[in-house]
Amino acid sequence: MQTQRDHVHAHTFMMGRLSSALVQGDPTSAQIPGQRALTGLLIGIILVLLAGGGFAVYGWIVPGGSKAYRQAGVILVEKESGTRYVYRDGLLYPTPNLTSAMLLQGPSATVKLISRSSIKDLPRGPEIGIADAPQAIPAANALVTGPWLVCLPGSVVDRPGPGFGVNLDPQAAAAPLDDRTFAVVGGPDGVTYLLAGHDKFPLADDSVLVALGAANARVVAAPAAWLARVPTGVLLGPAELPDAGDPGPPLDGRSYPVGTLFRQRPAAGAEQLFVLRSDGLAPVSRMEFTLAAVRDGGTPVTLDAAAVARAPRSGDRTLVDRLPDLTGFQWRDSDDRVLCLRQRPSGEDSVSSEIVVSDRRSSGVHDNGTTTVLAKAGSGLTVRPVPTAKVSTEVALISDQGIAYPLADADTVSALKLHAAAAVPFPRDLLAALPQGPVLSRTAVNGLARG
Repeated sequence: MQTQRDHVHAHTFMMGRLSSALVQGDPTSAQIPGQRALTGLLIGIILVLLAGGGFAVYGWIVPGGSKAYRQAGVILVEKESGTRYVYRDGLLYPTPNLTSAMLLQGPSATVKLISRSSIKDLPRGPEIGIADAPQAIPAANALVTGPWLVCLPGSVVDRPGPGFGVNLDPQAAAAPLDDRTFAVVGGPDGVTYLLAGHDKFPLADDSVLVALGAANARVVAAPAAWLARVPTGVLLGPAELPDAGDPGPPLDGRSYPVGTLFRQRPAAGAEQLFVLRSDGLAPVSRMEFTLAAVRDGGTPVTLDAAAVARAPRSGDRTLVDRLPDLTGFQWRDSDDRVLCLRQRPSGEDSVSSEIVVSDRRSSGVHDNGTTTVLAKAGSGLTVRPVPTAKVSTEVALISDQGIAYPLADADTVSALKLHAAAAVPFPRDLLAALPQGPVLSRTAVNGLARG
């Protein structure tokens, strides 16, 4: 007679067959389904425990931690805080910036990340370096070579302070003065200049602006250093004629004083313009005619073709091309635009300048007339001030913060990895006008951190 145990065994056996049939597709298999997976899991757990125990024992016998600090020329950067260290003579020295660390470790310096635990037991020295050095040095491919903008704060306010707005980004938005437009600037010596094309033209007096339709033009204050970079054209003013005001030769049966202006409008062709000299009519340019008409205040005399043909003629043609023809030019109000020079290296020891206008955002000039230096983040500029001294190897780094740092010598340039790009010529007076940082030197960097 079957007992309850027999029934349980029979049920278990039957369920095992069903499981084998469902999982393995074979109801006659003697292997319990899932047994291999369970066995593998147990073996894996045992192996992990053994490996972990082995590593723990090894770590107890041989203490861990990176030994990167022992490498020559390495700059250590702590992962948790970003603090920079150099390891020298058995001591770990923090540095205030990466530049100081590069100067300390030299041209072969490399940067390594290291955990705080790996250096926690190393003896520490005081912070060494140059506190006011740049936080980082631009990579060789981030160094720019121009052009740059030098902008006038006088474009924004009537009484600007010293300094310029500077933008070192070669892609800064700026455009030359429009064709047939001019701007008006005033120098510190009281001379007013008209800017047109690539030149500045000093004005003899205010009547020139009246003649050009710019009597109400706003005169932008411009420092002498800015004006010195713009080529100077001829003095704009009416010509002074010999014997002006004396009786001249008669024309068409009438007598006129020397200096009288005449015009003749032919049926075909351009209007002919003349001035009376002591020996007869002399041709003049439209610019000369316009300036003289405003100065003299009289109405030019109109002659017909027959009168011109009969009139005595002077052989003097000096007033035909003495002045550039600006009569068709218009004064450009700066509005929200700023007058700038776009400068770029031109040869080994010179810089060329082009008159341009820029928007305020790109000019480095604020609404209140204060100025700043703009640059693309991470960029920089290595420069040689020009004109150069007779015996000079001056080189400076201008950082992306617009601060100029003199570089002491070639060893310093090499340590900062700036030797790959040649220094470009840069106006000495403009360099002096930038915010100045400390001299960067491998010799000076070895002391306690200082500004």
